[in-house]
Amino acid sequence: MIRQKTIHCGKGTKTYYREVDITMYKNTPRQRGKKRKPSLPKQERLNFKNSVRHLHQVCKSNFTGYDYRVDLTYDNNWLPDSLEAGRKYVDSYLRKVNSMRKKKGLAPARWIAVDEGFDGQGRPHHHLLISGGLDRDTMESLWYTGRGKNAVSLGMTSTERLKFNHDGIEGLVKYITKQALKDYRDKQTEGQLSLADMEGAGVAAEEIVSQSAGSRRRWRQSKNLIQPHEKVNDHAYSRKEILKLVRQPADCEDTKKFFEGRYEGYALDTCRCEYNPVTGTWGIYLTMHRKQEKDTGHRRKKKEVAAA
Repeated sequence: MIRQKTIHCGKGTKTYYREVDITMYKNTPRQRGKKRKPSLPKQERLNFKNSVRHLHQVCKSNFTGYDYRVDLTYDNNWLPDSLEAGRKYVDSYLRKVNSMRKKKGLAPARWIAVDEGFDGQGRPHHHLLISGGLDRDTMESLWYTGRGKNAVSLGMTSTERLKFNHDGIEGLVKYITKQALKDYRDKQTEGQLSLADMEGAGVAAEEIVSQSAGSRRRWRQSKNLIQPHEKVNDHAYSRKEILKLVRQPADCEDTKKFFEGRYEGYALDTCRCEYNPVTGTWGIYLTMHRKQEKDTGHRRKKKEVAAA
Protein backbone atom coordinates (compact mmCIF):
# COMPACT_ATOMS: atom_id res chain seq x y z
CA MET A 1 0.00 0.00 0.00
CA ILE A 2 1.13 3.54 -0.75
CA ARG A 3 0.14 6.25 1.73
CA GLN A 4 0.21 9.96 0.93
CA LYS A 5 0.16 12.27 3.95
CA THR A 6 -0.14 15.99 3.18
CA ILE A 7 0.80 18.38 6.00
CA HIS A 8 -0.75 21.83 5.57
CA CYS A 9 1.17 24.55 7.41
CA GLY A 10 -1.59 27.00 8.28
CA LYS A 11 -5.36 27.25 8.03
CA GLY A 12 -7.27 25.47 5.27
CA THR A 13 -5.74 23.44 2.46
CA LYS A 14 -4.32 26.21 0.26
CA THR A 15 -1.56 27.19 2.66
CA TYR A 16 1.63 28.85 1.48
CA TYR A 17 3.73 25.92 2.74
CA ARG A 18 2.91 22.23 2.57
CA GLU A 19 4.85 19.03 3.07
CA VAL A 20 4.00 15.65 1.54
CA ASP A 21 5.11 12.23 2.83
CA ILE A 22 4.69 9.33 0.37
CA THR A 23 5.45 6.04 2.09
CA MET A 24 5.14 2.34 1.22
CA TYR A 25 3.62 -0.24 3.55
CA LYS A 26 3.80 -3.99 3.11
CA ASN A 27 0.68 -4.37 5.22
CA THR A 28 -2.07 -2.05 6.36
CA PRO A 29 -0.72 -0.06 9.34
CA ARG A 30 -2.09 -1.32 12.65
CA GLN A 31 -3.00 0.73 15.69
CA ARG A 32 -0.02 1.32 17.93
CA GLY A 33 -0.01 -0.83 21.06
CA LYS A 34 0.64 0.32 24.60
CA LYS A 35 4.26 1.19 25.31
CA ARG A 36 5.92 -1.38 27.58
CA LYS A 37 9.65 -0.69 27.34
CA PRO A 38 11.77 2.48 27.18
CA SER A 39 12.60 3.67 23.64
CA LEU A 40 15.88 2.49 22.15
CA PRO A 41 18.44 5.22 21.28
CA LYS A 42 17.59 4.84 17.58
CA GLN A 43 13.88 5.41 18.32
CA GLU A 44 14.65 8.36 20.61
CA ARG A 45 16.69 9.89 17.81
CA LEU A 46 13.77 9.45 15.39
CA ASN A 47 11.32 10.92 17.91
CA PHE A 48 13.55 13.95 18.34
CA LYS A 49 13.92 14.50 14.60
CA ASN A 50 10.13 14.25 14.20
CA SER A 51 9.66 16.80 16.98
CA VAL A 52 12.12 19.14 15.29
CA ARG A 53 10.26 18.75 12.02
CA HIS A 54 6.88 19.41 13.67
CA LEU A 55 8.09 22.61 15.28
CA HIS A 56 9.51 23.77 11.95
CA GLN A 57 6.03 23.23 10.53
CA VAL A 58 4.53 25.26 13.39
CA CYS A 59 6.84 28.16 12.54
CA LYS A 60 5.87 27.93 8.87
CA SER A 61 2.21 28.00 9.92
CA ASN A 62 2.50 31.16 12.01
CA PHE A 63 5.27 33.50 10.91
CA THR A 64 5.98 35.35 7.68
CA GLY A 65 8.23 38.03 6.24
CA TYR A 66 5.91 40.62 7.82
CA ASP A 67 6.73 39.38 11.33
CA TYR A 68 9.64 40.24 13.60
CA ARG A 69 12.63 38.92 15.40
CA VAL A 70 13.06 40.97 18.59
CA ASP A 71 16.19 40.79 20.78
CA LEU A 72 15.84 42.02 24.38
CA THR A 73 18.89 42.73 26.58
CA TYR A 74 19.49 44.18 30.04
CA ASP A 75 21.47 47.10 31.41
CA ASN A 76 23.64 46.26 34.43
CA ASN A 77 21.12 47.80 36.83
CA TRP A 78 18.33 45.50 35.66
CA LEU A 79 20.02 42.14 35.21
CA PRO A 80 17.57 39.46 36.49
CA ASP A 81 18.93 37.03 39.06
CA SER A 82 16.91 34.07 37.77
CA LEU A 83 15.13 32.71 34.72
CA GLU A 84 11.78 33.28 36.42
CA ALA A 85 12.59 36.96 37.02
CA GLY A 86 13.64 37.38 33.38
CA ARG A 87 10.43 35.77 32.15
CA LYS A 88 8.38 38.20 34.23
CA TYR A 89 9.98 41.08 32.35
CA VAL A 90 9.24 39.38 29.02
CA ASP A 91 5.63 38.68 30.06
CA SER A 92 5.23 42.35 30.96
CA TYR A 93 6.65 43.32 27.56
CA LEU A 94 4.23 41.02 25.76
CA ARG A 95 1.27 42.49 27.68
CA LYS A 96 2.31 45.96 26.55
CA VAL A 97 2.63 44.76 22.96
CA ASN A 98 -0.84 43.20 23.00
CA SER A 99 -2.32 46.29 24.65
CA MET A 100 -0.89 48.45 21.87
CA ARG A 101 -2.10 45.99 19.24
CA LYS A 102 -5.61 46.11 20.70
CA LYS A 103 -5.66 49.91 20.42
CA LYS A 104 -4.80 49.59 16.73
CA GLY A 105 -7.44 46.93 16.09
CA LEU A 106 -4.97 44.05 15.73
CA ALA A 107 -5.37 40.53 17.09
CA PRO A 108 -3.15 39.35 19.99
CA ALA A 109 0.37 38.56 18.84
CA ARG A 110 1.55 35.04 18.15
CA TRP A 111 5.01 34.53 19.59
CA ILE A 112 7.83 32.17 20.52
CA ALA A 113 10.21 33.39 23.25
CA VAL A 114 13.75 32.11 23.74
CA ASP A 115 15.55 32.68 27.06
CA GLU A 116 19.32 32.55 26.96
CA GLY A 117 22.25 33.09 29.33
CA PHE A 118 20.42 32.15 32.55
CA ASP A 119 22.69 29.19 33.36
CA GLY A 120 25.84 31.27 33.76
CA GLN A 121 26.89 30.73 30.14
CA GLY A 122 26.83 34.37 29.06
CA ARG A 123 24.73 37.44 29.78
CA PRO A 124 20.94 37.01 30.24
CA HIS A 125 18.86 38.10 27.25
CA HIS A 126 15.82 37.03 25.24
CA HIS A 127 14.85 36.49 21.59
CA LEU A 128 11.32 36.60 20.20
CA LEU A 129 9.62 35.48 17.02
CA ILE A 130 6.51 37.66 17.10
CA SER A 131 3.67 38.85 14.87
CA GLY A 132 4.15 42.07 12.89
CA GLY A 133 1.64 44.90 12.68
CA LEU A 134 3.26 47.47 14.95
CA ASP A 135 6.20 49.51 13.69
CA ARG A 136 9.67 48.65 14.90
CA ASP A 137 10.13 51.82 16.95
CA THR A 138 7.02 50.99 18.93
CA MET A 139 8.15 47.40 19.49
CA GLU A 140 11.47 48.60 20.88
CA SER A 141 9.99 51.39 23.03
CA LEU A 142 7.91 48.91 25.09
CA TRP A 143 10.93 47.23 26.72
CA TYR A 144 10.76 49.12 30.02
CA THR A 145 9.70 48.77 33.64
CA GLY A 146 7.75 51.16 35.83
CA ARG A 147 4.93 53.55 34.95
CA GLY A 148 4.58 57.15 33.88
CA LYS A 149 7.48 59.35 34.97
CA ASN A 150 9.05 56.36 36.72
CA ALA A 151 9.30 54.28 33.55
CA VAL A 152 12.87 53.17 32.86
CA SER A 153 14.31 51.23 29.91
CA LEU A 154 15.48 47.74 30.82
CA GLY A 155 18.22 47.71 28.19
CA MET A 156 18.98 47.67 24.49
CA THR A 157 16.52 46.19 21.99
CA SER A 158 16.75 45.24 18.32
CA THR A 159 13.84 44.53 15.95
CA GLU A 160 14.12 43.22 12.40
CA ARG A 161 11.91 41.51 9.85
CA LEU A 162 12.11 37.73 9.67
CA LYS A 163 14.03 36.44 6.67
CA PHE A 164 12.57 33.60 4.62
CA ASN A 165 13.49 31.17 1.93
CA HIS A 166 11.34 28.36 0.55
CA ASP A 167 12.38 26.09 3.43
CA GLY A 168 10.97 28.48 6.01
CA ILE A 169 12.38 30.95 8.51
CA GLU A 170 16.10 31.57 8.52
CA GLY A 171 18.13 33.08 11.35
CA LEU A 172 16.77 32.59 14.84
CA VAL A 173 15.13 29.21 14.35
CA LYS A 174 18.36 27.67 13.03
CA TYR A 175 20.27 29.38 15.82
CA ILE A 176 17.96 27.75 18.36
CA THR A 177 18.26 24.33 16.74
CA LYS A 178 22.02 23.97 16.90
CA GLN A 179 22.10 24.30 20.68
CA ALA A 180 19.00 22.13 21.15
CA LEU A 181 20.59 19.34 19.14
CA LYS A 182 23.82 19.68 21.08
CA ASP A 183 21.95 19.46 24.39
CA TYR A 184 20.05 16.41 23.19
CA ARG A 185 23.20 14.68 21.93
CA ASP A 186 25.05 15.38 25.19
CA LYS A 187 22.26 14.45 27.60
CA GLN A 188 20.04 11.91 25.81
CA THR A 189 21.84 9.82 23.19
CA GLU A 190 25.47 10.83 23.13
CA GLY A 191 27.14 9.81 19.89
CA GLN A 192 23.88 9.03 18.09
CA LEU A 193 23.45 12.35 16.26
CA SER A 194 25.70 13.08 13.30
CA LEU A 195 26.81 16.42 11.88
CA ALA A 196 24.37 15.82 9.03
CA ASP A 197 21.55 15.59 11.56
CA MET A 198 22.60 18.89 13.12
CA GLU A 199 22.81 20.69 9.81
CA GLY A 200 19.62 19.24 8.38
CA ALA A 201 17.10 20.11 11.11
CA GLY A 202 15.06 23.30 11.06
CA VAL A 203 14.11 24.33 14.62
CA ALA A 204 14.24 23.08 18.17
CA ALA A 205 11.72 20.78 19.83
CA GLU A 206 10.15 22.46 22.87
CA GLU A 207 9.61 19.31 24.90
CA ILE A 208 13.27 18.31 24.52
CA VAL A 209 14.76 21.72 25.27
CA SER A 210 12.53 22.56 28.21
CA GLN A 211 12.92 19.18 29.92
CA SER A 212 16.64 18.77 29.34
CA ALA A 213 18.25 19.66 32.66
CA GLY A 214 20.72 22.49 32.35
CA SER A 215 19.94 23.21 28.72
CA ARG A 216 21.49 26.51 27.68
CA ARG A 217 18.52 27.79 25.71
CA ARG A 218 14.86 27.36 26.60
CA TRP A 219 11.81 28.57 24.76
CA ARG A 220 8.06 28.89 25.20
CA GLN A 221 5.17 29.94 23.01
CA SER A 222 1.80 31.68 22.97
CA LYS A 223 -1.38 29.62 23.14
CA ASN A 224 -2.81 31.07 19.92
CA LEU A 225 -0.31 29.49 17.52
CA ILE A 226 -1.86 27.81 14.47
CA GLN A 227 -1.06 24.09 14.39
CA PRO A 228 -0.24 22.30 11.12
CA HIS A 229 -2.83 19.72 10.08
CA GLU A 230 -2.66 16.70 7.81
CA LYS A 231 -4.77 14.77 5.32
CA VAL A 232 -4.18 11.11 4.42
CA ASN A 233 -4.88 9.42 1.10
CA ASP A 234 -4.07 5.72 0.52
CA HIS A 235 -4.94 5.74 -3.18
CA ALA A 236 -2.96 8.65 -4.64
CA TYR A 237 0.00 6.62 -5.97
CA SER A 238 0.78 3.20 -7.32
CA ARG A 239 3.79 1.10 -6.36
CA LYS A 240 4.99 1.30 -9.98
CA GLU A 241 5.01 5.14 -9.84
CA ILE A 242 7.00 5.19 -6.59
CA LEU A 243 9.64 2.74 -7.79
CA LYS A 244 10.07 4.78 -10.97
CA LEU A 245 10.48 8.02 -9.01
CA VAL A 246 13.08 6.68 -6.57
CA ARG A 247 15.25 5.38 -9.43
CA GLN A 248 15.81 8.87 -10.82
CA PRO A 249 17.71 11.72 -9.07
CA ALA A 250 15.52 13.60 -6.58
CA ASP A 251 16.69 16.95 -7.99
CA CYS A 252 16.22 16.17 -11.68
CA GLU A 253 13.85 18.19 -13.86
CA ASP A 254 11.55 15.22 -14.56
CA THR A 255 10.95 14.73 -10.83
CA LYS A 256 10.20 18.43 -10.39
CA LYS A 257 7.75 18.46 -13.32
CA PHE A 258 6.02 15.32 -12.08
CA PHE A 259 5.29 16.60 -8.58
CA GLU A 260 4.42 20.15 -9.67
CA GLY A 261 1.98 18.64 -12.13
CA ARG A 262 0.51 16.40 -9.42
CA TYR A 263 0.15 19.28 -6.92
CA GLU A 264 -1.20 22.08 -9.09
CA GLY A 265 -0.30 25.59 -8.00
CA TYR A 266 2.68 24.47 -5.88
CA ALA A 267 6.40 24.65 -6.63
CA LEU A 268 8.70 21.86 -5.43
CA ASP A 269 11.40 23.05 -3.03
CA THR A 270 12.98 19.80 -1.85
CA CYS A 271 12.54 16.10 -2.61
CA ARG A 272 14.17 13.44 -0.44
CA CYS A 273 14.01 9.68 -1.07
CA GLU A 274 14.81 7.26 1.75
CA TYR A 275 15.09 3.46 1.74
CA ASN A 276 14.27 1.45 4.84
CA PRO A 277 16.48 -1.69 4.78
CA VAL A 278 14.49 -3.30 7.61
CA THR A 279 11.11 -3.20 5.84
CA GLY A 280 12.49 -3.08 2.31
CA THR A 281 10.32 -0.07 1.44
CA TRP A 282 10.84 3.45 0.09
CA GLY A 283 9.65 6.83 1.28
CA ILE A 284 9.55 10.15 -0.58
CA TYR A 285 9.39 13.42 1.37
CA LEU A 286 8.51 16.73 -0.30
CA THR A 287 8.43 20.38 0.76
CA MET A 288 6.49 22.82 -1.43
CA HIS A 289 5.24 26.42 -1.57
CA ARG A 290 2.45 28.14 -3.48
CA LYS A 291 3.68 29.64 -6.75
CA GLN A 292 1.51 32.76 -6.77
CA GLU A 293 2.80 33.90 -3.37
CA LYS A 294 6.41 33.90 -4.60
CA ASP A 295 8.90 34.87 -1.88
CA THR A 296 6.86 37.40 0.11
CA GLY A 297 5.43 34.96 2.65
CA HIS A 298 1.77 34.58 3.55
CA ARG A 299 -0.65 37.34 2.67
CA ARG A 300 -1.64 39.53 5.60
CA LYS A 301 -4.73 41.62 6.13
CA LYS A 302 -4.31 45.03 4.56
CA LYS A 303 -4.52 46.83 7.88
CA GLU A 304 -1.65 44.77 9.31
CA VAL A 305 0.58 45.43 6.32
CA ALA A 306 -0.21 49.16 6.39
CA ALA A 307 0.47 49.36 10.12
CA ALA A 308 3.84 47.66 9.68
